[in-house]
Amino acid sequence: VFQSEPIKLSAKAISSLPNSFILNLHSIFIMRSISSLIAVLVITMISVGSVSAMESAKDLSRKKNVYSPRMQNKRALKKDKNKGDVEEKPMVASIGALDEYFPNFKGFVAIEYDDDMMVVDFSLRNGPGRCDKCKVVLYDGDSCDDLDDPYYYTDDNPWTVDGGSVFVTNKNGRAAGFFKINNGRKYKDNKCKYIVLFDKEEDDDRRRLERSTNGGTRELKKKKSPSGPKKIGCGQLVPEDDVC
Repeated sequence: VFQSEPIKLSAKAISSLPNSFILNLHSIFIMRSISSLIAVLVITMISVGSVSAMESAKDLSRKKNVYSPRMQNKRALKKDKNKGDVEEKPMVASIGALDEYFPNFKGFVAIEYDDDMMVVDFSLRNGPGRCDKCKVVLYDGDSCDDLDDPYYYTDDNPWTVDGGSVFVTNKNGRAAGFFKINNGRKYKDNKCKYIVLFDKEEDDDRRRLERSTNGGTRELKKKKSPSGPKKIGCGQLVPEDDVC
């Protein structure tokens, strides 16, 4: 490989060159300088464009993550943790009979929350027929046989007919529906309390089923009921997939 050494010209030699040749040299130098400058600008623009594209891709990825169901669930759980209740599963009470005259009374009562309101769902059967003022009451206590007082933290007792805590049966003693109520307590406070179901208030003619003394057949008779409504069913509120 042969390397040529740069040609050195003296001032006298340069001055003897034709003016056109010197102008051509200046033009070549200027063009090369402009080309170098354009190349630098192009490389800079490409680099800036690449960085902007990468930043845009990152922003798009962040937005997708923010609005993805997985991220929304994570945020919801985090928000619930800050509130204290990570997950409020429905509480369900399996109802058993308390009244000898409705020995097959059964069903369920479930409670969920809609903000501060309790949504009470129920499905019941084999209860008193055409009861339009049968009542649902939440009690504190240790068992269905050892109940304390109705459970609430409001000025007035919400577990009343006037308060809307009612289930209505058809002629076959079946009932299904829901109502909303606020007892002034949070989800965690109402867990493992007891749902008690009452027959119609001021029911002076409850139909009692008794056995006849002759022949052992069953017949319907009317008896005076005790004062006030009577407990006909009870069950403990247990969160789904949990125990009390």
